[in-house]
Amino acid sequence: MNLLLATDGSPPARSAEVLAEWLAYKLQARLRVLFVRDERLIRLPQLLDLGALSIPLPVRHQEIEEALTLKGEAVLERVRGNARGAGLEVEAFLETGLPHEVIVRHARTADLLVLGRAGEAHLGEFLGLGSTADRVLRTSPTPVLLAPLAYVEPRGAVLGYNASESAVRALHTLRPLAKALGLSVRVVSVHDDPVVAGGWALEAEAYLQEEGVRTEALAFSGDPSEHLLRLSAPEDLLVLGAPVRRFVLGSTAEHVIRHALGPVLTVR
Repeated sequence: MNLLLATDGSPPARSAEVLAEWLAYKLQARLRVLFVRDERLIRLPQLLDLGALSIPLPVRHQEIEEALTLKGEAVLERVRGNARGAGLEVEAFLETGLPHEVIVRHARTADLLVLGRAGEAHLGEFLGLGSTADRVLRTSPTPVLLAPLAYVEPRGAVLGYNASESAVRALHTLRPLAKALGLSVRVVSVHDDPVVAGGWALEAEAYLQEEGVRTEALAFSGDPSEHLLRLSAPEDLLVLGAPVRRFVLGSTAEHVIRHALGPVLTVR
């Protein structure tokens, strides 16, 4: 299994680093660590050049790139050292480009992508979703695990299931993870017709139980995002399909992702 960690070394990304290392250890996965030098920062002097009214900047292209390179190397060396200390197989990549584009390109050859819900631009108590994470979620061909701001080791899982294509893929992604990590799963299905909701929940429950995963089927009516957020504790891995139409996340998935307090695994 190939597990990809994308990090910029910022405090919000540190939680993703620890979570990825824990997952790689538990799943016996190869850990690939990616740091992207944001080309927009390197091009900043050029973007601020106003011709005859050029703004003199003390830091030029080369100096900015060198600073980002030094930071990237330090971040990768720190993560690589921690991973090797835990006995993990690890590989590091330092690249330049638009962060979301480079991350998605690397994700094409990974089985799972882990990143923080925000980066260096969002320090402190940021509870939303950073622009890079948002773009990755909408375009990644690989399941994406968003780490919370504070690291937590998942102790259970909550699966939102409505039998849609993305929900089925989320179910299939969760089963081997839940088995390997020893997670019990609560399946949450929501529909105005309780018979439909119950049928969905039992369908997912039976599939998970085939592999010995402890599962509880729950059916509700009302707002799916409300039920998912209410039932998910910070130490629960919240799993859901994240359908994308014209590069826009479905409304339920977007609301849940932006307001969840714990780790969130999304599958397009």
